[in-house]
Amino acid sequence: MLPCGDLIDNTIDNWSPTELEPYISYILQGKGIDSMFGGLIFNPICSRKNRFIYPLYATFGKLANIEDWQLVIENLFSKNLNLHAAALNKRPLDIWVSLPYPLSMQHSFGIINHSNLSFEHEGDRIIAVKWWIDSFLNRFNKERNLQPYLTFRGFVWQRDAISQQDIKLVESVNSYIRQLNLLSMWLPNYGSSNIIDWQKLGFNTICLNSNYYGNTHYDYKWINNASAFAKYYHTGMQIYSGKGSIFNDTHLIDYLNLGLPQYNNYMKDCLLVYQFPNQRLKKIYENSLVDYIRIYSFIKGIYSKVSYPGILY
Repeated sequence: MLPCGDLIDNTIDNWSPTELEPYISYILQGKGIDSMFGGLIFNPICSRKNRFIYPLYATFGKLANIEDWQLVIENLFSKNLNLHAAALNKRPLDIWVSLPYPLSMQHSFGIINHSNLSFEHEGDRIIAVKWWIDSFLNRFNKERNLQPYLTFRGFVWQRDAISQQDIKLVESVNSYIRQLNLLSMWLPNYGSSNIIDWQKLGFNTICLNSNYYGNTHYDYKWINNASAFAKYYHTGMQIYSGKGSIFNDTHLIDYLNLGLPQYNNYMKDCLLVYQFPNQRLKKIYENSLVDYIRIYSFIKGIYSKVSYPGILY
């Protein structure tokens, strides 16, 4: 997962080839010696100052409008950055992009097909998301230099919970994505509303966030609980390696250890999405090489359990 921007800096974060290299290639002694992740999710957070695409931050600035949604596409295709930067690393990659969310309080989004859309109307919300999907795909298909290395797989629903008011929107958008022979993904929190109905909602896959970070009252057993749920409902899992007050020094080890065959076996038997809140993999490579190597070995299925003082399993 690659966030494009954040709340604190209130700026657009672009991804250069150098920043993306550790995600795409396994770097050892400064050289890429193997592949790393098989795919990237570009997740737009903001489009310009005080305009947030990410729904959790949307009300911290002015509500995003059609210009902001268009800017997301322009940013993703910036020269030598983001999607182009991924292609410049010259390894085959699956690409996913998060969809902008039509916030219902936006009453003057902009004009599509001669109508000024208001997101208080469900039909207008559906029109806007479908329009953005078409706009993105039209641009992607024109970028011929991306095709040798990047395979576009589909779109990710940006909210981690789906309320009743969004069900028809989600179903309509996912149906449209299927008509385009593409895939749709959702990354909900374990326990999110409507999660057991993910297939009825039209998603091809979902990956659960167990809500375990190390420095909250949710302990490592939440990984086990989420994994049991994932097996029963045939979902994937998310693995976190974060930085900040809610993350302790061993949470990544817990995620990797508990994915081994003797525990939950998600190292080998389900789809995984990796999240790196408040840090980039390049910094992990530079400042904590052992963690970078652990992540690589887990991706390749050769990771072995790591113990640490106070481990409880």
